[in-house]
Amino acid sequence: MDASCRVALAAYLHDLGKFAERARLEAGADALDAHKTQYCPWHSISPGSKSGYHSHVHAAYTALAFDHIESHAPDLVAGDMTPFVGRAQLQAGAGSAGRDQATDSLVNAAAAHHRPETFLQWIIATADRLASGFEREAFDAYNAAQEGNKDTSTGRNHYQARLLSLLEQVNIDGAPAKHSLQSLQWRYPLRALSPQAIFAQRRAQCEPGADAPAQKEYAELWQQFLRALEDIPASHRRQWPLWLDHFDTAWLTFTHAIPSATAFGSKPEVSLYDHSKTTAALAVALWRWHDAQGKTDAAAAATLKERRDWDEQKLLLIQGDFFGIQDFIFADGSQTRREAARLLRGRSFQVSLFTELAALKVLDALELPPTSQITNAAGKFLIVAPNTPETLAQLGTVRAELNQWFLQHGFGLAGLGLAAKAASCNDFLDKKPTHRFKALMNSLFTDLESAKLHRFDLSAASAPDVFAVAYPHGVCRFNDRLPADQVDAHGASAALSRDQIAIGKELSRQHRLLVLRQAEALATGPSVQRLEVPIFGYTIAFTAEEDRSGKFGNLVQGGVLARCWDFSLPESLDALLWNGYARRYINAFVPRFSSVDLQTQAKYKGIEGDVDADDVQFNAGKTLNHLACEDRLPDTDDTSNASSWRGQVALMTLKGDVDNLGTIFQQGLQAPTFAKMAALSRQMNAFFAVYLPALCAAEFPNTYTVFAGGDDFFLIGPWRSTQRLAVRMAHAFNQYVAENPGITFSAGMVMTKPGLPMHTLAAQAENALDAAKAASQADPAQRKNALVVYGERVRWPDWMAIDHMQQQLEEVCNAYDLSTSYVYGLLHLIDLASNPKDPEHAMWRSRFAYRTRRYVVDKLKDRDPLARAQAQTRLATVLGEQGLGQLGTKFRIPLFNYFYRQR
Repeated sequence: MDASCRVALAAYLHDLGKFAERARLEAGADALDAHKTQYCPWHSISPGSKSGYHSHVHAAYTALAFDHIESHAPDLVAGDMTPFVGRAQLQAGAGSAGRDQATDSLVNAAAAHHRPETFLQWIIATADRLASGFEREAFDAYNAAQEGNKDTSTGRNHYQARLLSLLEQVNIDGAPAKHSLQSLQWRYPLRALSPQAIFAQRRAQCEPGADAPAQKEYAELWQQFLRALEDIPASHRRQWPLWLDHFDTAWLTFTHAIPSATAFGSKPEVSLYDHSKTTAALAVALWRWHDAQGKTDAAAAATLKERRDWDEQKLLLIQGDFFGIQDFIFADGSQTRREAARLLRGRSFQVSLFTELAALKVLDALELPPTSQITNAAGKFLIVAPNTPETLAQLGTVRAELNQWFLQHGFGLAGLGLAAKAASCNDFLDKKPTHRFKALMNSLFTDLESAKLHRFDLSAASAPDVFAVAYPHGVCRFNDRLPADQVDAHGASAALSRDQIAIGKELSRQHRLLVLRQAEALATGPSVQRLEVPIFGYTIAFTAEEDRSGKFGNLVQGGVLARCWDFSLPESLDALLWNGYARRYINAFVPRFSSVDLQTQAKYKGIEGDVDADDVQFNAGKTLNHLACEDRLPDTDDTSNASSWRGQVALMTLKGDVDNLGTIFQQGLQAPTFAKMAALSRQMNAFFAVYLPALCAAEFPNTYTVFAGGDDFFLIGPWRSTQRLAVRMAHAFNQYVAENPGITFSAGMVMTKPGLPMHTLAAQAENALDAAKAASQADPAQRKNALVVYGERVRWPDWMAIDHMQQQLEEVCNAYDLSTSYVYGLLHLIDLASNPKDPEHAMWRSRFAYRTRRYVVDKLKDRDPLARAQAQTRLATVLGEQGLGQLGTKFRIPLFNYFYRQR
C-alpha cells in the first residue's frame, strides 16, 4: 500500500511545476538551468545547431517545487522509499549502478515525464499520455511545443489562458460543434473551490489579457495551497493512504480551475486536478501490473517507450453501483411519520456512505491508494486497478462480502453491484476509425447495467431458498421489513434503523466522520457518536470540529483510523471547501429552527398532535410537519389576532434528473479522453452535490435535500418555496452548463399533506418526472427539459410566462378585490377554453365576459364608470386573453398557487 501511494504521489504531482511556474516560484538561475537540462526536452533550431530551446519548462519547476511539498508529506527523506530510492541512498550512490538508481528517485520520476529514461519514469510518462489520450505523433508534436507562445486564435499564453468549460462543448443533437478556442466563450475563474467557483464565466470576465494580473492570480492561489497543506494534521502523515486522501482534496480545492495543457495547439479544457488524478490512478495500476509480472527493468522501459505492449490488457476498470436506492430510502414502518425527517436524512446519507465504504473496501483489499478511485457520485464509483489474477480473486472476495452484508442487514432489498473490465493502453486512445476509447466507455456503461441486473448470486447451489430469520420482538417500527432486535418504551426497532435516526440527529451538529478498523479503539462521548452496525467491516463514528474532538493521532499511530472525512456544508456560496481533511460531498442540507422561527411559532398551529413540543428548539432539525407550515403568511385581514396565519399547510416534493445523461457521456464530447470523462463526471456531480445544498442553505433554508448528486435530486420543502427553488435551479443549471441548450434537466413536483407514506410520495414524484420527460403527441420534439406541477407540464423556456401570470394575477386580485368565487370560476373555464373539440369551446369567451361584467357591475359599483371600464378591460386582457386564451390548462398553476395562499 505505501509503495503504491508513493507511485501515486509521484504521478499525481508530475505537473506540479505548471502551478508553480505560472505562480512565478522564485528559483535561482543556476538551479533552474540545471533542472531544465535534466528534465526538459531540448530542441535545436536546425540540425547540428547549438541554438535552440527547452520546451515544457514546467518539468524543471516540478522538481524545484517538490521542496515545498516535502515538509508536509509523509517521510520522503530517511524512511523506506520503495519502489524509489531515498535521498540517503542517492547521496551514497556510486558507480554506474548508483547513477542509474539515482534517476529512480520519486522526484526524478515525477519531473522526467517529458524525457523519461528509467522504468519508473516511463511508468509515469505512459500514464500521462494515456490520461490525455495522446497518440505517438500527437504527443511528439505536443512535446516540441513552446508553452510560452500565445495561441494565435485567442492571443493568450499559458499564464493568461483560463480553463475552458467541457459542458459548453457537449454536443448530442448533431449540430455543428464548437472546435476553435475563439468560438468557445466560457472560462472558469482562477479561484479556489467554492460552490460559486464551479460556475464558468464569460471569457471577458475572468481571462486576463496581460501577464502581470494573470501571474498574480496564480501566486495568490499558490500561497493559499501551501497554507492549506499546513492544515492537514501532522499526525496523519504516519499513514500514507490517510494523508494522500487529505492531500487529494487540497489539490482539488486549489487546482480545479487550473488548465492542465496550454501549449500551442492544445485546448485548455481539462483541469490540472483531473489530469493529475487520472494519471496517478493509471500509473499505480501499470506499476503494480509490471511488478506482479516481474517486468521492471530497462527492457520493460524500452517496451513502454516503443509501445510494443500497449495491446496487452494490464488495466482493470472496476465499477460499483448501488441499487435499490428508492426502496431503501423510502421504506415504511408503523412509526415512520413522526421520525420521517430524521429517517430520510439518515437513509440518504447511508446510501452515499455505503458507496464510499464499498469503494474503500475494494481499495483496501487491492492495496490501492485513494487516488485510484476516479469517481464516486450518486451511488456509483470507478476504480483503476492492475489486471492480475490476484486482483480478480480479491475482487471476488469483496463482492461476496458486500453481498453477504446486504443480505444480512437488508435481505436483498438493496445492494451494490461490482463489474470489472480489462483494458489495454491502446484502449485509452481514440484514434480513427476504431475509436477504441469510446468503445471502452460504451462497454463500461453496458457492464454496469448488467451488474445491476445480477444483484445477488441467489441461483448458486449454496444460496438459501428462504432466509432463516427470527422475529422475537416483531418487526422494526421504522422499517416493517426488518426484524427488531431491541425493545424500548417506544416499541421495537432494528439496529440499522436506530443508526439511521442517529445519523439524522448527528448531521445537524457534527461535521466529520471517522472510518475505523477497530470499534473498541474509540470511546463515545459528547463529541463522538459511534454507529451500532459495522459497515463492511468498518466502524463509523461522527465527530465535531477538531477543537472539540481532537485530531485522533493515537488512532493513526495504531493504524486504526482508515479515513477521516469532512462532510460539513459551506456557510455561504463563496465559502472555501477546505477544512484540513479529505472532503466527501455526501451530506444533505438540513432545515433548522432559527430565532425567527421560534418567535413566529403561531404559524405551526394545528400540527401539535403530530410533533413533540420539544422538537422546536434553536438549531434543531425541523420535522416535515413544520416544513409544511413554512409558506404560511400572517393574516393581514385579521389584525386583531397576531397568531392568525393563512395559507395551505402542505409539502412539495421535487424529483428530477439530467436529460439524456447516457448520451452526454457516450457521445457528447468530440475527442473524449480518460481525464475528460473524469472531469465531466465530477463537474456534473458538483452542481447537485456541491452547489445545490449550498443554494438551499443560502436562499431556501426550509428545503430537505433528501439526495442530490450525480445527475439527480430529490427535495422536499414547503409547497410554494419549492416551486421557486425549482425555477432557481433551472436558471442556475443553464448558467452552469455555459448556456448549452443540449444539457437540460427535467423535474416532477407533487403537493401533499405531511404524513403521506414516503414510498407513496416517492412514487408520485417519479410519475410526475416521467410525465415531464414525455413527448406530446402534437410536438414529439418537445420532450424533456420540462417541469410538471399540479399535473401540468411546462417546458423551462416557457416558465417565464407562468411566473409573469402569477404576478399579474396577484395584482388584479388585489387591485379589484376579486372574490374567491370569481377566481374559482376561472378553473371551470380552463378546460372549455383549452379543448377545441368540445362543442361548447367557442362559448368560453362569452361566459368569461359575462361573469367579468357582472362582477364589475356588482362588486365595483362604488367606482366611477371610467374605472369600471378600465377594470373590465384589464381583467379581460390578463385573465381572459393571457390566462385562459394563451396559457390554457397551464393557467391552473398560478390559480392553484393563489388559492392555496388564501386558505
